[in-house]
Amino acid sequence: MPLGDLKLESIAGLPVAHLSGEIDRSNAAELGDRVTTAIGSQGGGLVVDLSELAFLDSTGIRMLFELAAELKRRQQALRVVVPDGSHLGQLLDTVGLKQAAATDGTVGEAVAALTPTG
Repeated sequence: MPLGDLKLESIAGLPVAHLSGEIDRSNAAELGDRVTTAIGSQGGGLVVDLSELAFLDSTGIRMLFELAAELKRRQQALRVVVPDGSHLGQLLDTVGLKQAAATDGTVGEAVAALTPTG
């Protein structure tokens, strides 16, 4: 599995960062910086899709908490996509990510949660 890769797209006007491969101390800071740069100052927040992620170490987890803190400073929200019942989802529950960012099972659910209705 290759080291971490980042693909950015916009869905319904929201930035969506798809992270895949492996995120560890060798690349977490760079990927975090690239994602932070992609966040606009307008809008409801950011979706980080981890559904194709093979490995995440403690520096990658710290990156997610730092993204959540940065978005909170901007009065925006972070939604993290992890497949339901996955090992990664269990890990993020264990470290308390839900106190900093909501998690969703799909990108569609995360985008819907951040998109104003009506």
